[in-house]
Amino acid sequence: MGVTNIVLLERDRLTSGTTWHTAGLLWQLRPSDVEVELLAHTREVVSRDLEQETGLHTGWIQNGGLFIASNKQRLDEYKRLMSLGKVYGVESYVLSPAETKDLYPLMNVDDLYGTLYVPKDGTMDPAGTCTTLARAASARGALDSFPVQGSDQDSAGLQAGHGSFQSAWAQILGRMAGVRVPLVAMHHAYVVTERIEGIQNMPNVRDHDASVYLRLQGDALSVGGYESNPIFWEEVSGIPRKEKARCRGKPSTEKVGCVWGRFVFSLPPSLRL
Repeated sequence: MGVTNIVLLERDRLTSGTTWHTAGLLWQLRPSDVEVELLAHTREVVSRDLEQETGLHTGWIQNGGLFIASNKQRLDEYKRLMSLGKVYGVESYVLSPAETKDLYPLMNVDDLYGTLYVPKDGTMDPAGTCTTLARAASARGALDSFPVQGSDQDSAGLQAGHGSFQSAWAQILGRMAGVRVPLVAMHHAYVVTERIEGIQNMPNVRDHDASVYLRLQGDALSVGGYESNPIFWEEVSGIPRKEKARCRGKPSTEKVGCVWGRFVFSLPPSLRL
């Protein structure tokens, strides 16, 4: 993006926080034209530019993306997204339930109004992408492994072992300067299924109404949700009981075994594989 004089603060080493286990999903279509342009640029960087520049692989897999619509309003929104995509050269198709079944045979389409399919969506390996970005940044003079030692309130900067760095920082470091930053981590979880026959090369799936995504992970699926009642990090002592109780919609274990651990959340009928 051409932005300089940036400081990235990480507790230990790159991706040691939450980055390494993010979903790494890239959906090209968003309601905002600015987001669509940024995502198109990101896709080029992740799928091509970084590997050419550094010789490292970001783990990019182009298996496509599928948004599912369980009501007419959502399907109308996806039709608008497809129209926006045409303006910016993003290939996409609105599919009928029957066409969706042909594309994703394991999906139950009985309750669907349709889907939006973007063939060139995909996933990246979060840790690999960060490592590749760090290699590219180092080639441009970026420095790393400098611990933060304090703050300088006169210059609104941070004191590190090799000079002063000025930028925004998160809540804990903000306390060094006597500033309360309204930014806090939330407890978040996902589950991974056992091996699913026939899942290979299937597109990633997103249900905006259920706030659930399914990410292809080899011959299994990583299933995550966006909690409506997120828990502040300082309040967490393990997965809360109310999350364990939300068992409605769990995929049939007769067909799909799942490493649930201590976390179960609701899945819509179409995602009950």
